[in-house]
Amino acid sequence: ATIGRAGTAARPTTSARVRQALSDILANARRDLIRTARMPEQLVFAVLMGIFFLLLFYYVFGGVISAGTGVDYISFLLPGVLVITAVNGAQQTGSGLALDLSTGVVDRFRSLPMSQVAVIAGRTVADTVRNTAGVLLVIVVGYFMGFRFDSLAGAIGMVALIVGIGYAFSWVGAAIGARIRNAETVAMLSMFWLLPLMLASSAFVPTAGMHQLVQAFAEYQPVSVVSDAARALASGTPADGSIAGSMLWIVGLTLGFGWLAVRAYRRP
Repeated sequence: ATIGRAGTAARPTTSARVRQALSDILANARRDLIRTARMPEQLVFAVLMGIFFLLLFYYVFGGVISAGTGVDYISFLLPGVLVITAVNGAQQTGSGLALDLSTGVVDRFRSLPMSQVAVIAGRTVADTVRNTAGVLLVIVVGYFMGFRFDSLAGAIGMVALIVGIGYAFSWVGAAIGARIRNAETVAMLSMFWLLPLMLASSAFVPTAGMHQLVQAFAEYQPVSVVSDAARALASGTPADGSIAGSMLWIVGLTLGFGWLAVRAYRRP
């Protein structure tokens, strides 16, 4: 460190602190990705869950839903399943963070001269990378089932939007994990709020046929909004505000639950 006129160490500049924080985030993300490589079942489970939903709904309900809506069901189903895959995969953030907090791993990080936010942020980045791989693999399966994109730009936009909502939900999981600090409890609690978001949505079926009370919730919750936007991008049809709504959900969830996660993490 440099010495100022008063003989004290000069404080690092804002840009230096930002660079150091980014370096710490990348270092923690690399650590979590190495752990994922050593435990590939985490990625396999996330991918298999998406493929399971894709095959189940397409081959069990596809004929009935296609006949009732007059749409190609694989074109309707795959974007919704990709959103579910990203959101479901993001919940591993909470369980992993809770495990680190309960086993004392994070205590060693607290003693290091590093950005403490980087511990959580690095995990969300690593889980987003894993989520991206899972989403791409499910798309490959969808292609074998007949799914096609209208354009390359639409494909890139759809994947980016889905990865974005997965990243936002990683912060939701991080907030829960940092507060509860018990991996098994976090996994159990996640299903209580994740299942309603998955099932009461437009991910698998149109919301028009739902009960009025369920429909009012389903149309505006994030899984439905992002699923609708993803379909519009994939098919090249008008989005009717769903893309803007998706961005609002992504930013809102990331900022709101990011603040809660950091606050709970700093709690002794």
